[in-house]
Amino acid sequence: MRLEDHAVAITGAGGGIGRAVALAFAAEGAGVVAADLGERADAVAEEVRRAGGRAVAVRADVSRSADMRALVERSVREFGGLDVLVTCAGLGTAGLLLEQDESEWTRVIDVNLNGTYRAIRAALPQMIARRRGRIITIASVLGKMGGYGFVSAYVASKHGVVGLTRALASELGSQGYPGITVNAICPGYVRAGMGVATQATKAGPMSGTEIFERYYKRLVPQRRMIEAEEIAHAAVFLALPESAGITGQALNVDGGFVTS
Repeated sequence: MRLEDHAVAITGAGGGIGRAVALAFAAEGAGVVAADLGERADAVAEEVRRAGGRAVAVRADVSRSADMRALVERSVREFGGLDVLVTCAGLGTAGLLLEQDESEWTRVIDVNLNGTYRAIRAALPQMIARRRGRIITIASVLGKMGGYGFVSAYVASKHGVVGLTRALASELGSQGYPGITVNAICPGYVRAGMGVATQATKAGPMSGTEIFERYYKRLVPQRRMIEAEEIAHAAVFLALPESAGITGQALNVDGGFVTS
């Protein structure tokens, strides 16, 4: 129960990674504000409560700034503040650059990158007022490299999330807020994440798991996919007092796939 006096807000809490993050923080005693679209938020909050944790649901869309402000307000109202923000909301689509239209490109960038910005922008005033906080963005190893089978918009958006994370960490430190850290987690292929979605390849439509087995497994030293719980444990670590000196970093949790 290392975080029992903390409140954590999680966007995309109904997804595979977001759900694991919510359960992991609740297991450490934190009050969880689970944000997602529609019933997904309700479902994960109920699961946390059934496991003995504290959680409330907020039906929120990261494409709307007002929803992100409402998320922070709910955290303050229910748990007295906001200590940790984890931005798990993300969108991935299949196909190649010439196969997607501008509206699809814009949607992916808006959810993955702009949605991260909106959530952070809403949370920062609360953290600045208290001069402490943890912002943890969920990026991707594809925020550091390219990757066949993924639309370029996804790769570009995750590069943007990594860049935003690094820039904001520097900005806050130079403004005199060293108690607010900003770090990214860069998952590799996650079994319960978007890696299960169908993607376009030269061999035809394949699931993320099939792509991993055929193309990437031999490149991963551990020869396995990452579990969502492993991403969640990394997020909890970055929220602990022991990680106070870590900021502006993009931590790979990928079985050794990327080494920079």
